[in-house]
Amino acid sequence: MRKYLLTLLVLILITCGSEPSSVDISAEPIESVTEDSTTTSTSTTTTIFVEEPFAVDEYGIELIEMGSEMKEQFDSLVSFVEKRTGLKFTEYPKYQLYTLNGYQEYNAVSYLDDFEEDYEEGEWERAVLSENMWGLTEATPDQMKNLLVEFQRCASAGSYNLLDKILRVPINKNQKKFNLWEQSVIVHELTHSLQGQVVDLSGWYEEMKEADDFANYPGRRAIMEAQADLVQARWESALDQYDRTTLNSQQPNFSCRVSLPEYFYIPNDLYYSFGPQLVKEIYNDGGMEAINEALFELPTDEQIYSKEKYFSGEVYEEVVINTIDINNYSLIDEGDLGSLDMVYITQGVIGRPNAVQAAIGIGGGSWKDYVNENGDLVMTAKISGDNKSELSEIYQAWILWADNQKRFESVEEVYGGLLYKGSTNIWLSNDGNFVKMILVQDSTIIDEISSQLGDL
Repeated sequence: MRKYLLTLLVLILITCGSEPSSVDISAEPIESVTEDSTTTSTSTTTTIFVEEPFAVDEYGIELIEMGSEMKEQFDSLVSFVEKRTGLKFTEYPKYQLYTLNGYQEYNAVSYLDDFEEDYEEGEWERAVLSENMWGLTEATPDQMKNLLVEFQRCASAGSYNLLDKILRVPINKNQKKFNLWEQSVIVHELTHSLQGQVVDLSGWYEEMKEADDFANYPGRRAIMEAQADLVQARWESALDQYDRTTLNSQQPNFSCRVSLPEYFYIPNDLYYSFGPQLVKEIYNDGGMEAINEALFELPTDEQIYSKEKYFSGEVYEEVVINTIDINNYSLIDEGDLGSLDMVYITQGVIGRPNAVQAAIGIGGGSWKDYVNENGDLVMTAKISGDNKSELSEIYQAWILWADNQKRFESVEEVYGGLLYKGSTNIWLSNDGNFVKMILVQDSTIIDEISSQLGDL
């Protein structure tokens, strides 16, 4: 469940050519034959100006040189970010400048380059099957891979990479200075670069990757994005109305070449909508210094959705989900389930207000996935609420989600819960202590494991 979600979340935080040289190309003589068999030849020389790239990145994509006037602007923006955050760079920020096409190509190629490393054999197919069974998509693994590549290509105006610590921004080629739009994006990404140096985000990411547990990622990223947005807004606030209009007119076309699923953008809602709302309260409580301190914290996604949860320090409780015995199936993966997971799955069906309201009441959650030799999945989930009222609200949200999906052909009461039947079969129950869910492709499995449902 969470592993696939993190393909959208984890790495990117979102983001003048050299003098032309001439090359002489001589054409081979062209022979023409006349009626009297007299042969003549002509020779032509054409001069073509070929602009050599300043440099290329690791994928051979052209990089744009930062000229002297750009460098002065960049240094000024570095100083601005330091002044507004009250933090200092420990080393000069690393950067790479691209054309817009080059930047988008880098995002796509680098994502594909890491793809095979990120997934073990059969894991990607299981991940997409999981999305199918949750009703999020009907895409095949290859189709989903292509959609994600396009999402990476078109979804950001600039980026800061947690691992190589490089900020990357697309700019117009053959200009002496950054335009206003480019400067604004650079301010945002410089803030991330500064955060990365102060907090050691690279080391933090490596620890998460080693443990294969990214539960702490969404909450911290929401704080980071909100601070970067705040610093960026401070920079733009110094512009007059004319410059603001100019800045907006300079925004490049980041449109995607294909229509992308709306649920791809739900995590961004946490980062760029709920995160700034929380950070505004943090700022009101203690200024920029309080935001800097928050960078070192690891808030839950639920705390980002609810400032009351954040300021009270409420964290998820441990929910133990037992392993069940299923004929010909073996446990393949397990993890924790939080508020963002529930919103990610349900929002497209029940709407943001209902999804977020229910998710804020989660006490804790766990899940386990099982697979057979054919790659079929059985997914189990167990969720607690902050109290019985919250648990009931969570359960009703899942019922609303199931009731409003045409893929289910029927529903019946069995084994103390509701069984929705269709291409995927989902059993839902609320025993007063936990909401329990089981998703299977073969509904007879529910009968097979019925004696274990109470001990899930």
